[in-house]
Amino acid sequence: MNIDLVVSKNDVFKKMLSYGQSPWLDNISRCMLDSGDLEKLVKNGVITGITSNPSIFEKSINSGKCGYPEKIKKLSAAKLTTFEIYDTITREDIKSAARILKPVYEKSGGKDGFVSIEVSPDIATDAKTSTDEALRIFSLINEKNILIKIPATKEGLEIIPVLISKGININVTLMFSLNHYIAVADAYIKGLKTAFANGFNLSGIHSVASIFISRVDTLVDKLLNDLIAAADNHAKKEKLVNLLGKAGVANSKIIFNKFNEIFNGGDFTALKAKGANAQRLLFASTSTKNPAYYDLKYVEPFIGKNTVNTLPDETIEHIADHGNILPDTASREFEGSVKTVNELSEFGIDLNGVGEKLQLDGVKSFEDAYEKLLKSIKNTAGI
Repeated sequence: MNIDLVVSKNDVFKKMLSYGQSPWLDNISRCMLDSGDLEKLVKNGVITGITSNPSIFEKSINSGKCGYPEKIKKLSAAKLTTFEIYDTITREDIKSAARILKPVYEKSGGKDGFVSIEVSPDIATDAKTSTDEALRIFSLINEKNILIKIPATKEGLEIIPVLISKGININVTLMFSLNHYIAVADAYIKGLKTAFANGFNLSGIHSVASIFISRVDTLVDKLLNDLIAAADNHAKKEKLVNLLGKAGVANSKIIFNKFNEIFNGGDFTALKAKGANAQRLLFASTSTKNPAYYDLKYVEPFIGKNTVNTLPDETIEHIADHGNILPDTASREFEGSVKTVNELSEFGIDLNGVGEKLQLDGVKSFEDAYEKLLKSIKNTAGI
């Protein structure tokens, strides 16, 4: 990332904040921590939080830079296992980032300035073990501005209310559909009710729900192109072509509408009166995968109050260079989004079904990255 360019154009990121959206960085590495680049981004208001995942750590640690190889060998010499080396390095990086972001956390009254760390993917299907691991990580890092990432899987939906009920902050990840979102919001509210019954101060509990956008288009466009190739008349083909690149935006705008509906009424009203925070909607997978599409296709339409957008380095540069950030764009074109989803359904493309496929693929992708990282650590350590 061109730090100087981004910092010189920091007004656009401050504009996002003024409209109610927090720009978070979807990346972390010791290079960024040690060089002072992360601190510069935070102090200049470019980013107000960080997300990480096994793929991000795999790329950072396997880069062979930032002192990671030396750290791995040192920990190996101290007789740590491969997992213990991974665990130590990731927790240290997250803790360092949390300390850099602590002023944001404090200035926002605990509503922003978070750093996310994911529970190991190899235990994601074991609710009890994942819960214990989340509690261990949260305790060892010992920083208030930490979010433990839990996938929105069947097992994850069991874990979320348990952790929230114990006052643990959660970033729910790998959410792709309206069905996923409704289940996640319900799990969060269930956890808050138990937390209150257990005597917790609800104002200190925070969560975000991460809806992935661009990956929906990647899969749906593939399905549409298959249908286009098989279309037997021009009218049908034209309708299918007009749907290309629209599913991701439509899906997420419908979810944003549901987010406002859930956290501005219903069961949450009583909890809000007791100090509970809304589970902020986080727009993830916002880099454009298809080079034919506009590079801020998944950023500019999703500015909304009480939301987060987690941004890769390249997307941050694009925003600084030519971002057109306007207020409340996430709430626009709701009717058109419903129309798009209905038209997709008419052609046999169900976005809830697409979401299930993408979630399975996402879990597998994180598992693969995690296994690749452990193998690399093992080779570097000579274990």
